[in-house]
Amino acid sequence: MVPFLRYGSLVLAWALLVSAAPVQASAKSPDEVIRDALEQMTSRIEEERKKLENDEEYARQVVEEELDGLVDFRRVTRAVMADHFRAASSEQRNRFMETFRDSLLDTYAAGITLYEGQHWEVKPLGEGDIRGQRARVRMEFRTDEGNRVPVVYSMINNDGQWQVENLIVNNLNLGQVFRAQFAQAMRERDGDLDRVIRNWSGELDEDETLQVEGDG
Repeated sequence: MVPFLRYGSLVLAWALLVSAAPVQASAKSPDEVIRDALEQMTSRIEEERKKLENDEEYARQVVEEELDGLVDFRRVTRAVMADHFRAASSEQRNRFMETFRDSLLDTYAAGITLYEGQHWEVKPLGEGDIRGQRARVRMEFRTDEGNRVPVVYSMINNDGQWQVENLIVNNLNLGQVFRAQFAQAMRERDGDLDRVIRNWSGELDEDETLQVEGDG
């Protein structure tokens, strides 16, 4: 359910972020949090590239180990589910959050070695980039062809720690894309959230399995 591998710049920007070690942000501005995280992860990719390329399980392990604390997955999940979040049970919300998180980890663990020294720059904060507990951090990424790709990280301050809640790459809003994808999945499965969750993780639900068997 994550058809974004064709967006190389998006995959790379997100993969570097979700793979970056959490930074204690109490004394750091949001742009420093992003800059320090990206510097740390790009260095690790260069140092461990061969192992990351040859060992998919290790790449997944690295992403999972280093993810904690930097992305507010509960808030992201609520945004993706939109109005369906209220109708869902606590168990369903948690199950979708874990399924959604795992799908991102798997996808972007496979994309972290797309980074091969391409230039990137986190811009200093400008006027209006921090509004209360929210902030936007602008980054520019340069592709192998020399194209400049703008990236915007939307962040929220949770108890003194700046965390990412959305990502926009070259005007492609990842949060909106996932929200539309979730809404379409709900329509296709007649509002059955359990079926949507099972399908999101790549599993055939019982009804679909029976239909495939019957068609044979």
